[in-house]
Amino acid sequence: MKDYRILALMTALCLMAGAVAACNRPDDPVVTSLVTTTAGTTAPTETSETSASSSEATSVSETSKDTEPSKDTEPSKDTEPSKDTKPSKDTEPSKDTEPSKDTEPSSVDTEPSDDTEPSSVDTEPSEDDDTIVLDGEDQTYANTYITNFVESGFPNFSTESADVDVLLDFVRLHLKINSSNAISYEKKGELDFETFAFEKAQSVVGKYIAYYLKEGEVNTLPAPPSSYGDQPAGPWYEDGKIWYEAADGEAYNSIGIVDSVENNRDGTVTLKFTIYAIDLDTYWALDNDGLKAYYKLTPAQANEDKTLEKKASGVAVVDIGQSGGYYLKSYKVSR
Repeated sequence: MKDYRILALMTALCLMAGAVAACNRPDDPVVTSLVTTTAGTTAPTETSETSASSSEATSVSETSKDTEPSKDTEPSKDTEPSKDTKPSKDTEPSKDTEPSKDTEPSSVDTEPSDDTEPSSVDTEPSEDDDTIVLDGEDQTYANTYITNFVESGFPNFSTESADVDVLLDFVRLHLKINSSNAISYEKKGELDFETFAFEKAQSVVGKYIAYYLKEGEVNTLPAPPSSYGDQPAGPWYEDGKIWYEAADGEAYNSIGIVDSVENNRDGTVTLKFTIYAIDLDTYWALDNDGLKAYYKLTPAQANEDKTLEKKASGVAVVDIGQSGGYYLKSYKVSR
């Protein structure tokens, strides 16, 4: 019995020892779980190192030569404003009006116009900026305009002391030279007259001169005579018409060439011009197109033209209309 008890006790001890040994087996699921967990904590560390390496590669890639701005995209000297496109003194803002960093420059539409003088001394135009250079159509227009006065022998004149007789004399010769169909021929007693409507006279004066001719200024003129006497050749007024004693055969071969134009900064410009006489043989042979060719001459060309003879020089001050047209204010010729 005792032996059985001892045997049973030994058997129990063996079972307990086996249980303990079984806890230390390599394939125990608990141990395997611990190993897996340890490996899991190591793997993220390795992954983190790999991720850091990739981040450096990205940084290098972003700053690599392939992604750096090329020389073609950098502002080159060719894209800097050239001297030719740099705003002139007239259009650059003065120190008083220069935009601050917080304010963007205003558009061209808000820049001061020519009628407004710059407030800063630094932005005032130089004397050279007051000279207007004529070429092409501008030169032709200026020459043609001043020739209207030159060819009619227009005397020294100012709108401030305008003489109605001088204005009407200009209208009469202008029409005879340039618009003869506006003149009618009428006989009264012994005399032959050239007549034109007052409205036509008013229109011509308004087209070329800064003066508004009123009918009250002409209807006080005497009526035309019916017989010869020592009276002047006109003007006279009757029946809403201006009357002059008829005369023909004159040669209107003088032209004006504008040498320079100066901006007076008050809405007027000064035209300096030279009066030339076209050689008479040449003049009588000219047709209308041939005459107009003279109006296109530059000062240098006119000076070299052998068919022209210099007669005098003159100065005219003209208003500038909204369309750019000239309107005479004063006229002076020096021979």
